Amino acid sequence: MIGRRQFPPYGKIFVYLAVALTAGALVAPPVFWAGQALASAGITDWLAGFPFHRVLSRCLQVSAIVLLVPAIWWIGLRRPSDLYLRRNPLALADLIFGLIVSIALVAAVAVLGLLVGWLQWRADIAWSGLARIIPTAAAVSVVEETVLRGVILGLCLWSLPRVAAIAATTALFVVVHFIKPAKTEIAPEAVRWSSGLAEALRFTETAPSGTLLMFGAASLFVAGWILASAALRTRSLWLPIGLHAGWVFAQQTSNLALQTTSDGPGAWLPWIGPNLVSGAVPTGLFPVAALVITGLLVQLYLRHVFRPVASPLA
Repeated sequence: MIGRRQFPPYGKIFVYLAVALTAGALVAPPVFWAGQALASAGITDWLAGFPFHRVLSRCLQVSAIVLLVPAIWWIGLRRPSDLYLRRNPLALADLIFGLIVSIALVAAVAVLGLLVGWLQWRADIAWSGLARIIPTAAAVSVVEETVLRGVILGLCLWSLPRVAAIAATTALFVVVHFIKPAKTEIAPEAVRWSSGLAEALRFTETAPSGTLLMFGAASLFVAGWILASAALRTRSLWLPIGLHAGWVFAQQTSNLALQTTSDGPGAWLPWIGPNLVSGAVPTGLFPVAALVITGLLVQLYLRHVFRPVASPLA
């Protein structure tokens, strides 16, 4: 008797993403209405101050995080070792190295931009913004590395060769950064149950076009490949988390302190261009070159630093 075909793990990933998208879009309108009701009752106007597209974005993120645990169980993961992860005796060293090398290369691009006149210091730098940047860098790096280089890369390795698994995970890394709800201004009274789904399905409207899209995708692809390779070489997430956190921190700090001197956002392309995805993704040949150098330094670090045999995670 022929048994039923098992639903492949990578297929379950797509089901999880579809369910998380739908759930977040359906929850967003009630959350938005709750904020309006709390403000009308005089309790708090904090939530009412956010436009609907911002509420939708946060609901999609929370939905993805909350549904991750049941999705992992459904897929069949029972222990971290199922994802080819091991205890890392050099966890702290990997984290610190990732932070240092990523911050240093982003800083080098910023210094180059200042020297050649592409960038200039802002007249009034709000250094208090660092209080927001630091926790953002920590949260983004931990969440994205856990999901992408931890769960999804590990699942891809169940059925794909090493290079194909890295390529698939990196391609997904590029795509998800350009999937954002359209920033449509919707009047509170115009929000309906279907508004979340309608806005979520208009994600292509927020993507850049032409040259900017090409350079942004190139930066993300190089970064994603470095992160996936680091996770596989170390069999842990500490080095990718350090690299990712350093990139987010350094890029957002650069955005806080510096501004372009060009008349148009793409005037200095192909050398350096505007940052995409809320300022987190640099564009241009020099940022891509800095990422390539970062990858080479990571490979040198992994080649010359002795790594004791690690025990599997429980």
